[in-house]
Amino acid sequence: MTIQLPQNISSGRPDRVADFLRLAGQRARLAFDADYQPDPVFVLGTGRSGTHWVAWILEPHTALHTLIEKPPIFEWVTEMAIDPTAEDRLLPSLLRRYRLEAASARPKRLLDKSHPNIWLAEKLAEAFPAGLFIGVLRDVFGTVASSLRHEGVRYWAEKWDAYPVPNRFLGVTEENREDYARMSLAGRCAVRWRAHLHRLDELEGVLGDRMIRMRYHELQTETTRELVRLQEFLKLDEPIPQPEVKSESLDRWKKDLSEEQIAEIRAVVGEDADRS
Repeated sequence: MTIQLPQNISSGRPDRVADFLRLAGQRARLAFDADYQPDPVFVLGTGRSGTHWVAWILEPHTALHTLIEKPPIFEWVTEMAIDPTAEDRLLPSLLRRYRLEAASARPKRLLDKSHPNIWLAEKLAEAFPAGLFIGVLRDVFGTVASSLRHEGVRYWAEKWDAYPVPNRFLGVTEENREDYARMSLAGRCAVRWRAHLHRLDELEGVLGDRMIRMRYHELQTETTRELVRLQEFLKLDEPIPQPEVKSESLDRWKKDLSEEQIAEIRAVVGEDADRS
């Protein structure tokens, strides 16, 4: 079954003819380079957690070629995150596409920001043994408030019952389904945040030193320190350019969320509410 995704799922539409010609050329070259081993970097997390910002920070670096929610990659990744049965159909195409994109990026290193790859990380790690992963985490209140403001992200909580259950992408299980159906949109977004938090915890054990966890709050308040840490993790010779920091985004949720919403979010995520 093909999952119907929202129309605004991707942030950009590349020139498909130019893309086809560029990748066709790489496909021909790789036919004579069977030993080529890509070393892509994947940015992982939940929606509205800062994954876009991390990718934007890294995009100007001269050693990296950055893709941000590029079609059809992002659509494939999102569909597989929502429906694991789609992996048999889409994963081979995704891995081939990453191999071609990485070859096309040379001598730069490919960095892809398709954050639902958090649910495919083990398979990506196996396919690309030299690949690295950046896991991004933002506090639950900031993430939920931003999710409610963003039509495309809010859509998932609104239309959740149009997709398979259990649903790892949204955090919906057979056990919590009835409670989830009664929740407000804020509560449903909190369920999704919690599922991604626990997934990051799991991946730290699976990926080990191949993954670095970046906290949105620390990237905002300790920017230089965090960029040095990220530079060392990616083994970049040149420093990562300093980004514009909009510190007001850290506390915006206090104005955007009602006391009732804050209480519901705390009830949903429990002790995890204090993790960021």
